[in-house]
Amino acid sequence: MNIETHRKSIIHRILDIQNEEVLNKIDQILNEEGYIYDVTGKLLSVSDYKQEIEAILKVSEENDVYNSEVI
Repeated sequence: MNIETHRKSIIHRILDIQNEEVLNKIDQILNEEGYIYDVTGKLLSVSDYKQEIEAILKVSEENDVYNSEVI
C-alpha cells in the first residue's frame, strides 16, 4: 500500500470513530509527531515548538530584539 492510499484509509477509519477517547489518543499522537514547520522547513513537535517559543521569548526579554541566530 502506498502512502497516499494508506493515508486515505486512515482518514476513512477516523471519520467512522464515535469514541471520543480514541479521538483524543489520535489527536495526542498527531500533536507529538508534528505541529508546525520552522523557517528551514523542519517539522517541529509540540514540545520542540514550545521550547523554541520559550527561547525566543527569553532572548526578546533580555535583548529587546529577537535575532534568530542567537538561538
